[in-house]
Amino acid sequence: MRPYFEKMALIGKPLTDAQKQSGKENVADIKKVEQDVLKAVEAVKNAGIPAATIKKRGQTTIWERIEYLVEPGTWCPLHTLYNPLFNEEGTTGVIDGLAKIKGKCVW
Repeated sequence: MRPYFEKMALIGKPLTDAQKQSGKENVADIKKVEQDVLKAVEAVKNAGIPAATIKKRGQTTIWERIEYLVEPGTWCPLHTLYNPLFNEEGTTGVIDGLAKIKGKCVW
């Protein structure tokens, strides 16, 4: 099988200018949805006890602890917007994800 895949032609071809032009509306729609998702994620991150209150207690927020613990650029959150019971807080209060710590993948 290896020789087959080594000699296999690349799938697809570059988009034409007409295809790019016709897709501009879709790109704009997707960017709008991405912004809505980012706002929802930010709302979840700010749910619960305010960061200023946590700081007054001499503690760190969960996001600061994650940033301290994992290697930069490796954090990939999971279930950020998951709220099966539709809690009024908008979150389950559980933070989980994938990352690297000292070169090892963790979750």
